Amino acid sequence: MASIVIVEDETIVALDIRQSLERAGYSIAGVFSSAEETLHQFPSLGADLVLMDIRLQGKMDGVEAADIIRREHNIPVVLLTAYADSETIHRAKMTEPFGYIIKPFEERDLKTTIEIALYRHELSRKLMQSEERYRSFFEDDLTGAFVAAADGTVIACNQAFSTLVGLPDTASAVGMNVHSLFTTVEEHDQFFADLYEKRRLKLIETTLRGNDGTPFSVLANVVADFSRQGDVTEIKGYLIDTTERRHLEQQLRQSQKMEAIGRLAGGIAHDFNNLLTVIIGYTSMIKDKVTTGKPVERDLEGIQNAAKKATSLTKQLLAFSKRQILNPTVLNINELLRDLEKILRRLLTEDIVLHLYTETTRPHILIDPSQIEQALINLVVNARDAMPNGGKLDIESRNIVVESPEASINSDVPVGAYVKISVTDTGMGMKPETLSKIFEPFYTTKGGDKGTGLGLSTVFGIVEQSRGYIQVKSEISKGSAFSLLFPVARFEAQEISKVSDAAQAPTGHETILLVEDEDAVRSLVSRLLTMKGYRVYEASNPGEALLICEQHVDEIELLISDIVMPHMDGHGLADRLRALKPTLKILLMSGYPAHTLRDKMHSVPSHPFIQKPFEPNLFIQKVREVLDQG
Repeated sequence: MASIVIVEDETIVALDIRQSLERAGYSIAGVFSSAEETLHQFPSLGADLVLMDIRLQGKMDGVEAADIIRREHNIPVVLLTAYADSETIHRAKMTEPFGYIIKPFEERDLKTTIEIALYRHELSRKLMQSEERYRSFFEDDLTGAFVAAADGTVIACNQAFSTLVGLPDTASAVGMNVHSLFTTVEEHDQFFADLYEKRRLKLIETTLRGNDGTPFSVLANVVADFSRQGDVTEIKGYLIDTTERRHLEQQLRQSQKMEAIGRLAGGIAHDFNNLLTVIIGYTSMIKDKVTTGKPVERDLEGIQNAAKKATSLTKQLLAFSKRQILNPTVLNINELLRDLEKILRRLLTEDIVLHLYTETTRPHILIDPSQIEQALINLVVNARDAMPNGGKLDIESRNIVVESPEASINSDVPVGAYVKISVTDTGMGMKPETLSKIFEPFYTTKGGDKGTGLGLSTVFGIVEQSRGYIQVKSEISKGSAFSLLFPVARFEAQEISKVSDAAQAPTGHETILLVEDEDAVRSLVSRLLTMKGYRVYEASNPGEALLICEQHVDEIELLISDIVMPHMDGHGLADRLRALKPTLKILLMSGYPAHTLRDKMHSVPSHPFIQKPFEPNLFIQKVREVLDQG
């Protein structure tokens, strides 16, 4: 039971109270007649409650003593009084006593008052402990915690918050405005629009800036409180500092990027060294045969084939890096698959059964025909190699509607209508760790003599640059399924015109100014043009070109110029020469893809353009086409 101190200056009353308490089972810690004596002895008494008369002997009354006991010892006090004036009663209320007993009183009333006082004190104590735990948690938490008014002014925060925003202490942070933490107006407006709409934002990743302007990354948990009228009353939040994690992620990405570049460089060196070995070998044989008069046609074909393979490898690298030149057109995927079927069957072994299903009702997609053909061929070759002992290969095109975003290799597939092209084999399948790497350049599970490891990375580049999506499913011993998703085109398929490489190149008689800083390329192009009847003035740089044009401006009808040259690019040269001769025709060329030209020169070719390397006949046809334009 509780231990109680009795403070009463009337001895008989004090004795009566003591006997009543002892009969009720309470222990008596002490009986005193003055406030001074009580306060002097109180620290050693171990009391749980004090029964305090208001009027006492000495200079201090019970109200003042009760106030000291409450403040210094946090022990509940029940005041005893037979009579008191209004001022004394007011003072007594200010001490917040845990009860009053009016003398004389019944024993049961005394016990009831004491029990209520002890119960109230216990509740108060637990509440104080809870508040202390919360305060300690708030102040000691490593997460930046804050409470802000409706206008964003910080009214409370912990040390972690002030440190995060670059201020020395909480006093410095109180009064700042959380609206000032955002790096851009757009991010600020979007964040608070979402907060006011949803009322609670959980683990929102964003970048803020500190008091000195230094940016830092956070995961934010923020809650907005609203009044019944719908007005914001308070904003509370926790900011988790993720700046260091972001730095580590960037370092990891950079490390992975360097690893991929190393693998890419090694693969390129391997494949191009093989091709150069072929070219050097055939060239050496031609030199020997020329002196003896032996035929060299087969050797020349070998060089030409090696050069074509080098061109194909370059295109694969560009596809992987999403830098290839695309000529998208609206085509019917059903017709393309049926046209491609014969080629695909020739790629397969006799023990692989191919089934083609073209049931797409809305089959039109916007894509470069040659690129989708290359992607499908690469997938079929990959499937063939996964079935060394034969199997079944299904190629299917069908329409699907994505009603909620779906996962894919490159990014989530948005809601919409798609043409889905699936290549499904019954081959060996892949482990999850293998599946996670198959689109990396030069990653391959095949032997060194089987492919370059660029097949699937090429597919990835083609599909992503064509605004498509890739989904892959694979399981060991159960085969693999690669699906390409492209948005359904809104227009009907167009006729795809193909120029034969072997077509007879047209001749001409016009005068052409050729500007190329690479001597070997300039010499080759000049010979090609001369062989077809054109008269050619050669310039190795824009300065020479300007001098030649000033001397022969009336003769020159076409400028053929490389784009990337020192001192002046092809665009600038074309503009200068057009000022001299407004009717001058222009044909630009470059070994850089259009995307790279845009990055390097902040522009794309605005004149007729041909990509290096080019087939001689196709180049001559392009020249004729530009000259014949009105």
